Amino acid sequence: MSPYQSWAYGLNEIRFQGAEGGFSREALSELLEKVPLAIAVTLGAQQRFAFANRLFRSALSVPDEDLIGRTVSEVMGDRYTPELQDAREKTFQTGEPQELKDYPLVLTPGTTTYWDIKLLPVRDGDDRINGILTLAAHVTERVKARSEAEIKAREVTLHNERLALAVEATEMGLWEWNAQSGETFWSDRQKEIFGLAKDEPATYEFWYSAIHPEDREHVVSSIGALSEPRSGGQLQLEHRIIRPDGEIRWILSRGRMLYEIVDGELKPARLLGTVVDITERRRGEEVRQLLVQELNHRVKNLFAMTSGMIALTARTAQTPKEMAAALRGRIEALARAHELIRPAITGSEPADGETSIEEIVQAILAPHIIQDGPPQMTLDGPPVRIGAKAATVLTLVLHELATNASKYGALSVAEGRLAITWMQGAMLTLLWREENGPAVAGAPAAEGFGSKLARRSVTDQLGGAIAYDWQPEGLQVRIDLPLSQLRT
Repeated sequence: MSPYQSWAYGLNEIRFQGAEGGFSREALSELLEKVPLAIAVTLGAQQRFAFANRLFRSALSVPDEDLIGRTVSEVMGDRYTPELQDAREKTFQTGEPQELKDYPLVLTPGTTTYWDIKLLPVRDGDDRINGILTLAAHVTERVKARSEAEIKAREVTLHNERLALAVEATEMGLWEWNAQSGETFWSDRQKEIFGLAKDEPATYEFWYSAIHPEDREHVVSSIGALSEPRSGGQLQLEHRIIRPDGEIRWILSRGRMLYEIVDGELKPARLLGTVVDITERRRGEEVRQLLVQELNHRVKNLFAMTSGMIALTARTAQTPKEMAAALRGRIEALARAHELIRPAITGSEPADGETSIEEIVQAILAPHIIQDGPPQMTLDGPPVRIGAKAATVLTLVLHELATNASKYGALSVAEGRLAITWMQGAMLTLLWREENGPAVAGAPAAEGFGSKLARRSVTDQLGGAIAYDWQPEGLQVRIDLPLSQLRT
């Protein structure tokens, strides 16, 4: 190549052409020496260096005098990777430019640098390829920055996945409300709690209509108060919702209002929050409260029943010794009956195994029956075995009926009579009939606690029904229990 040949640039190639007044080698070298790209020209099939600028030489740590005339393979040695060799060979053989993006090179021991490398064919005046122009940009910082960004993105993704797993584990629903635009976001779990399909949009109208009417005013006013920054922006509410299928659920909703400065004033921006379905917890609390009331109720009844037994025993006993023996027997029977209902009033698990309806009736009624007088109770029904749960419920109900009968009904007087019958058909039906007791004026004005407890036990726990008929001659009660629940 003549020192006076010009270097004409093409889009994908470089041509050296003879022309008057073209760049000299010296002028070209001086022009390219300080360009912030690593530039080199190799000529011939052996790819011998004809030129390399300062950045190229510095990258290879090779002085200029040790580079010109040597082959790429001689200069780079082990650093001349197969991929780089293939790219250069393809450019030289086909004339097609090759490009390597973010290409790693270990140019100095222990240090990896990254380069964007462009390989262009160099042609002579006969349009033959006789060399390669290498342009390389040092992009190590860019690659490191992108790598760090990718690492941070992965960390954020991992954090979000962990957060999602934590939220899923707690079964919390997530929600967000934009106070400026009114836009609302609900997570899938939030929609599930409210009974909204995942593909349905969450709207203010749906949320408002889902709040139980008795709780709506309090909920809406509590959220509205968050618009005032002086409120502190904290929200915690327990309230009921009504799902589209009519089911009522209790939820615990927590939220925080975020504020921003608009025109010099602090304005509400976004309300973020969570929702937890606490229906089972509320039901448990209601059951515990009911059990506390039941314990108080039972303690009062025990005193009343003991007083009644003493009075009944005193009327029939002939001697203090006979009275003591009879009274002791009745108190022991009362203790056995109380042990039968203990699981129901303490919330503990009932004893395993089955028993029969007749055994339950006998155990519950024994403390209330005058043993030495005319028979007060008749039983009639087929042998029916029932499981622990059903036995516990039936024991609790019969105990309540027997307690009331001994305080106010047929078992409160010596001439009173009680007939208990049961039959098994589509359901198990048990009938309780009192006679010859104090006259019944009619149904009480309000359902007592014991009657309410009995009703809930039969309906909620066994899916049955209980009905009271306050006849003048005595109370009549009908209990219907599904056969499928008897062995539970």
